[in-house]
Amino acid sequence: MISPLKIKRVKVTIGILASYLSMMVFVACVDDPEMNPFGECGGPNKANATDVSLFYEPYRNNRHAVETDTVSIEDFNVYLRLAFETLSQSSPTGSFPGQAYALSCAPNLNFQNIKGISMILLEPYGNKEAGTDISNLVTTHNDIKLSDLSDFTGSMGQYRLTIAIQPENKSQLKTKTVLHLKNGSEKIVESTSPVLLTN
Repeated sequence: MISPLKIKRVKVTIGILASYLSMMVFVACVDDPEMNPFGECGGPNKANATDVSLFYEPYRNNRHAVETDTVSIEDFNVYLRLAFETLSQSSPTGSFPGQAYALSCAPNLNFQNIKGISMILLEPYGNKEAGTDISNLVTTHNDIKLSDLSDFTGSMGQYRLTIAIQPENKSQLKTKTVLHLKNGSEKIVESTSPVLLTN
């Protein structure tokens, strides 16, 4: 016959293990003290942009479209991505193992070092000549012209771009994108879109 004392010890041990497991699960889902565990994410982190790149849709066969591809203009999208390093980050909620960022939270960044972004044509595109600064013809997903984009707070580090130029059939968008930093330096990327079919 099992003594009542042994049964009590087993119950206490199970209770402690269940409590510790619950804390581990909670901490693994929440790594920001400002984050609401029921769905809201924490505040933005300060960051510095370190580089810039462009990539193109459509995304097929586990890769983005490249300059050797041919795509319909209806499926074509341009994305600008900022590489970054985080300057400040909220401290973790504890020292338990298994901590991770909540999967539903996208990056929320306040870029500190960006002065602006510009885009210049390297070859003719539509009715625009090579060397044309098209920053005032490119808008972000927030309907802000690239030439007017100066607020880099609350950013995900990625912008979907719309270019208000109608290309000719079987042409390509060849650009030089310049990330202007506040210290006077620049990060430059030259990029070529896939071949665009307009009819």
